[in-house]
Formats: sequence, structure tokens, C-alpha cells
Amino acid sequence: MTYTIVDHGNWVPYTKEATLSPEGFPLVPAGTIFCKRESDGVDWYEYSRAEGTFQPGSVMIACLPTNLGLITQGVFALENIQKMFPQNQRLIEVQGWEGEKPHNVFANKVYDPVGDTFSDIVLPAAPVITYKKDIWVRATDAEADIIDQVLSQQTTRKQKIYAEAQYLDHADPLFAELYAGFVQAFGTQRADQLLAGSSD
Repeated sequence: MTYTIVDHGNWVPYTKEATLSPEGFPLVPAGTIFCKRESDGVDWYEYSRAEGTFQPGSVMIACLPTNLGLITQGVFALENIQKMFPQNQRLIEVQGWEGEKPHNVFANKVYDPVGDTFSDIVLPAAPVITYKKDIWVRATDAEADIIDQVLSQQTTRKQKIYAEAQYLDHADPLFAELYAGFVQAFGTQRADQLLAGSSD
């Protein structure tokens, strides 16, 4: 299925002064939140209601900037555009899409504005750590003596780092060096047991 994506920019909140009717009644209370496009300041209500802004039949998608990328949030058919308020979001328009239930296709995806593609959200793997106390609890007295020997063979700097750390991060290059020392001393199976990740 082919479609075209039009980027309508980033939208940010703003407030206006109170607006009164000719009779002096408040039409818009002070502090009411409005939305404008960051690049040129055009008001969302004016922009979304202007004739020709969007192509008939389009799918409108609000994308929330996150550390994982632009995550698609609100997905609306154009006839429901009045329900959108893309505050602190990026608005894109999918033109020429002919499928049904666009929410099932486009919602909760990562939108790539460079390639105009949508992909599933991939959460980063949780870090694996081993608390130093757990190593000593798992070790026998004889193994503890050997661990002391393994640590004593490291440079002074690495010994200090180990002494000051509360836990070992398995992604740290120093962990790989320590693991190699444990494998040499105890074999792979026992090294994996001693240095296994700690549970909360």
C-alpha cells in the first residue's frame, strides 16, 4: 500500500489574554491553553479549520517526542480532526491510505521522519548488574580466597574501582575482564553462577 506523509510541524501550548464579547462577557477566560505551530506561530484552531489545510480522506497522527523516537499517539480520520489537540507533539498527515481502522495500523509505533516509516516500539534491554555482596554470599570460603587472588592481580586503578563500586554492571568493559579472570579460576559454569545478575 502506498501513501504520502505530510509533516505539519511541531505544536506547542500558549495562552491568550481574556477575550470579551461586545457586552463585556468573557468569551475566552484568561489562562485558557491554546496550541500553535512552533515554526510560525499559527494557531491550531485556525489552521485546522482553514479550507484546504488537509487532503480529504487523510489520516491525522500526533507523534510524541520521546527518548525512543517519535511515538504515534492520537490517530484520527480527518472527519474527526476537531478531536485533536496536538500539544507538545508533531503532527503528520497520511494521504492516500485506503485501509480500515487506521488506529490499528499506526497507533503506538515509532515514526521515522527521515524515511517516513513506522516501526514497532523496541524497549531497551534492562541492565544486568551483580551486587558485590551476592558474589561473596555465593562463594565458598575457599572460592573467596581465590577471588581475592584474582582481584589482587588487577591494576591498582581497577582494584580501586572494584572496591568503590556497589555493584558490577555487565555492560562495563571492566566486567568482561573480571569475568575472564573468574572463568580462568573456576571454569565457565561456576563463573556464571558467581557473577550471575542480582535480583531486586
